Amino acid sequence: MAYFDIDIACREGFGERKLVSMIQQRINSLPWDLDLNEQDFLTGYAYQDLRYYLLYKFGLLNLSNNDASYELCKRILRNEEQVTKIVDEWFNWWVIKWRQRVKLVFSENEQLNNENNNNANPQSNADELLKSIPKNLVDKLRREIIVELIRQNEVCSLDVVSDFILRTTLSELINEYGKDGTLKLISTNITSIRLRLLKKIMEIRDSNQPLVILRVRISPSQTYQGIS
Repeated sequence: MAYFDIDIACREGFGERKLVSMIQQRINSLPWDLDLNEQDFLTGYAYQDLRYYLLYKFGLLNLSNNDASYELCKRILRNEEQVTKIVDEWFNWWVIKWRQRVKLVFSENEQLNNENNNNANPQSNADELLKSIPKNLVDKLRREIIVELIRQNEVCSLDVVSDFILRTTLSELINEYGKDGTLKLISTNITSIRLRLLKKIMEIRDSNQPLVILRVRISPSQTYQGIS
């Protein structure tokens, strides 16, 4: 395919549709009893994880979002066989991590219990601090967290888990140093922040606990099967 043709195809979202199709094929092959809505949900949920994984594999995570998307699209269209092998590698791990890291909640009581448990580790005090940190630094730290998660084979729910790691780490620092002290630490010793983040990633790697809670709504007459 000529360069100009690839340029047009990428601007029209062909690479993205190709990735979605790859995910759909693999989800449909799972021995899970999923209806179409569940398949669509899992496909959409997995898409961003796969995109991060491919950007990591091709060394594109440090590019701007538009440039990264374009460069990734070119690789998908020019090297589909290579990309397919990478997707197979990713998907095998993604299914394992989905089962390990994602907890499905079906009842109001179970949801309430989980919310109460989450309140034992509040991250809300990190929200105001994040507003005081330059956005480009926050984005850079998030990318670094995602890269290290992938290196540790944590390939599911990357957006949610990376956000949890960043907020939890900042919350712990605020408890130790206060907001002003944490901001000073960030501006004068960012390496210490990175070491804290790495420690949190290692704690997650060594844990078998679910990190993401998804609330599932079902009608009284519906029996839910699969995804477990």
